[in-house]
Amino acid sequence: MKLKTALRITRVGVALTVLFYFLWLLFKTDALLHLCLGTPFAAIAFAAVFVRCPHCRHRLYRVSGKYCPYCGKELGL
Repeated sequence: MKLKTALRITRVGVALTVLFYFLWLLFKTDALLHLCLGTPFAAIAFAAVFVRCPHCRHRLYRVSGKYCPYCGKELGL
């Protein structure tokens, strides 16, 4: 999977977490509580697996800039 796609999916997961949290605050249902608690873990697990340098496969904790801080090659963002 491309790094740009993985970052987008991770950001959508974080946005869904915030959305489910606010919906849970409004409606207080068990289903929303489970979604509110489950989506951050899914987003973190997804990011841990897929947010990596396409060249050296090193885990990128913060993606800032166009180049990998470990191998120096372009990330393709």
